[in-house]
Amino acid sequence: MARKLMFCGVSALAMASAPLAQAQESKPGGFSLGLGVAWSPSPYRSYDNKAWPLPMASYEGKRFFLRGPSFGARLFQGGNNGLSVVLSPIGNRFRAEDTHDPRLRRLEDRDLSAQLGLQWLTHGDWGRLTVAAQREVTGHGGGHVFDANYAYPMPFGRSVVLIPMVGAAYTNRKLNDYYYGISRKEALRSGLPAYRSDWATAPYAGATAMIRLGERWSVLASFRYSRLPDAVSDSPMVDADSTLAYSAALMYRF
Repeated sequence: MARKLMFCGVSALAMASAPLAQAQESKPGGFSLGLGVAWSPSPYRSYDNKAWPLPMASYEGKRFFLRGPSFGARLFQGGNNGLSVVLSPIGNRFRAEDTHDPRLRRLEDRDLSAQLGLQWLTHGDWGRLTVAAQREVTGHGGGHVFDANYAYPMPFGRSVVLIPMVGAAYTNRKLNDYYYGISRKEALRSGLPAYRSDWATAPYAGATAMIRLGERWSVLASFRYSRLPDAVSDSPMVDADSTLAYSAALMYRF
């Protein structure tokens, strides 16, 4: 059976782990483990969409942290500001065997990627601002990704926290072309027109809810809506102009 992570599915789980990380920041060494599930329709044409169970982990140490699928090391921490180096996945993948479009089945696969770079975070009573600049490091075009988002935690009693978020992600031509471009060789083989993607900025919005079920158990649920830029939606591989990702996880704090 073909295995794949849906577009934005990994991002949704990372988003869901954020409130748990915030709760543990004041307790260095806090570690949580659980099981999550992520689902999001792929933007690729006639693509199989499935929900997949994924392990979830969250750890906040004095120097290192693990937040869902992202691993980081703090370079500077002062007051409400912090600078870290972060390694995280790019949650996209294309498998030709997973599409029902006979033309797309003649294209080459696009694999999952990883990105490495710097992340700056500041927070206060006004909310939480995160800015990241990362580079693809797995040999899939070597593109750059810049992401900025703002979140505002809203507690409801002592057991529920709702965190709405808005942001935007910029990806350059190299990375977009890897996932959505069609080479001349692929065009001749598939019958699709050749396509070169461009740089793009994708705005997104979503929310995460954290529900405490006791001293150690928590439930996380999140959704994230992303608007696909023209550089992506104009690709012959794509038949969507947006994606909507969902995730949920049950966590245990040690």
